[in-house]
Amino acid sequence: MYINEKIMNSHDDNKMKQIHDRTTKLLFQAARSFNSNRTSENSKKSQPWKLVNLSGNGVVEMVRGIEELSDEFLWVKRKAKCCDRETYVQSECCNCHKPLCEGCGYSCNDCGIFLCNLCVEIFGCGTSDRPICEKCSLFA
Repeated sequence: MYINEKIMNSHDDNKMKQIHDRTTKLLFQAARSFNSNRTSENSKKSQPWKLVNLSGNGVVEMVRGIEELSDEFLWVKRKAKCCDRETYVQSECCNCHKPLCEGCGYSCNDCGIFLCNLCVEIFGCGTSDRPICEKCSLFA
């Protein structure tokens, strides 16, 4: 009968513990490096709602104090997921996470984050003249 080293190691509790400890160490090390890379990417890119205001009718207004944008999202038209139009701004609603564009979305009157037209018109998140997100409505 032929017994190789792999079979012998699989029955040795000390060897299996070493393998388990090394695997766990490598797993957590990779998770830490993945999270640090992810946060550095997110900090480089500005959120679209910090750069523009949406009024729900397709008009995109620049936020005061921002003269030139480093992001390119405003200069490229892409097909929107929400309404199949060619749009500049594509994001998601802060309340229901539904995709929105400049034609389907509003900016919160207080904090500027994007809301979809369903949350504003149907679910009562302010009015179309003064839309307000769920977080800001708690303090209003």
